Amino acid sequence: MKISFINPVLGGDYSALDIAATALAAYLNQKTPHKAKVCDLTFHRRTWQAYLNQHIKDNRPDIIGISATALYMPYVKQLIQKVKSGYGLPVVLGGYQASIHPKESLNIEGVDFVCIGDGEYALASLMDRLENKLSIAGLAGVGYREAGTSIINPGGSFIEDIDSLPIADWDAWQDLDRYFYFLGMLYIIGTRGCPYQCSYCDAVGISRAVKGNYYRLRSPEGYAREIAFQWNKYRKRGMRLAQLFDQVFTMDANWLDKFCGEYRRLGLAQELKFSAFSRVDHLDEGKIKMLGESGCAILRVGIEAGDEFIRNKIYGKHISNNKIRSIVKLCRRYKVGLTAYYMLGGPAETRETINATIKLAGELKASRSAFFIYKPFTEIGIQQITEHGGRIDQKLWDRADNITFDAVVELKGIKPRQIEFLQKKAYFLTFGARLLNMLFSQGLRYFTRLFAYCAKGLAYGLDIRYLLIYYHIYGYDNVDK
Repeated sequence: MKISFINPVLGGDYSALDIAATALAAYLNQKTPHKAKVCDLTFHRRTWQAYLNQHIKDNRPDIIGISATALYMPYVKQLIQKVKSGYGLPVVLGGYQASIHPKESLNIEGVDFVCIGDGEYALASLMDRLENKLSIAGLAGVGYREAGTSIINPGGSFIEDIDSLPIADWDAWQDLDRYFYFLGMLYIIGTRGCPYQCSYCDAVGISRAVKGNYYRLRSPEGYAREIAFQWNKYRKRGMRLAQLFDQVFTMDANWLDKFCGEYRRLGLAQELKFSAFSRVDHLDEGKIKMLGESGCAILRVGIEAGDEFIRNKIYGKHISNNKIRSIVKLCRRYKVGLTAYYMLGGPAETRETINATIKLAGELKASRSAFFIYKPFTEIGIQQITEHGGRIDQKLWDRADNITFDAVVELKGIKPRQIEFLQKKAYFLTFGARLLNMLFSQGLRYFTRLFAYCAKGLAYGLDIRYLLIYYHIYGYDNVDK
């Protein structure tokens, strides 16, 4: 049986490849008799219907799979309508949306099945049963519709032994070279899940969707060896950075020590720099020194807010400003770059707290500062908005398709447009030093590269807002020399 995973990114953002779809395709292709392909719409948003038509004509899938998130649901529904009206193919939804809201996902017109929890085993079993025309009743972790009724089979799971799963095969992505041009990096992951319960993150919901340990780790040595494998495979195609997507990469000191040791042993510390997520409260001088010596060029950390009440009481981070300041100094000392993430316009925010965030970002002078506008993904977040006198503008929320721009929450005394203005202010006040550094290091090449980068992106239908921001994050400069 053949499945096509459709990546429904039609909003002009190109900053991430879908690791889940890649992992599922690799598992089906390498561990089962089924065959999987990926149809990525990211660079074909102007002609996505014709591109999808050609993909289905060439590959003749028996079923369509979509990894769904809340922000992409309008695109997902549009895609499902096209698949149903044009081909009548069955559709299975997975991902955060399907796991957190299985009944609601199954009730979307055109959805036939949902997978809850990790999808490798459940999807393979579903395809086995469909191929052999067997009932879906009792199939663990799968929801389905029967005689107009939505049925959710219990028993979805998180796979404990993730070392048993195959290495992700990025050859499934036909436009991989375009991602290398625009981003210069490959997404790689060695853990699954997160043990934290931050109020703004929908990882909280998926961790409660099924029984079992949500946070799981691979062998750190095996993880380093996978990165070496991918580097040897893609180094000549434009890969410049390993973008590690583990949510709490630096949490376990023993695991991290083994990973860094193997990374150095393989010679990768000099050949291939990597970037990783971290939490400020996971870091100390010993870890930062080790990371710097092992090829870590960039740590990506969530500062979230400059006001400690917002960061700690609203978002649940429990990290002080002084701790943040000390870690930033240590990263600078050991030449580990820092990408600092901030959110603007969340529950209980005021002009004063947002300006405190902008002020702290200006003080810290991280290598890169990214200012996201808060989106209410969780039940806790929605409750917090109401409790502190805010409200969600439902029309704006229904149109939202990204985590970067477009405010959807009206705060007490601050309207969405004013939050968006403060985001522009934040970038204006923090970006100057980085721009000057790029101009100094690149000279006239800065302008020629920027023009080529944006021109090529616009030709592919990408959004100019993302092109301008991502050029200065990823374009030719994602590993500072």
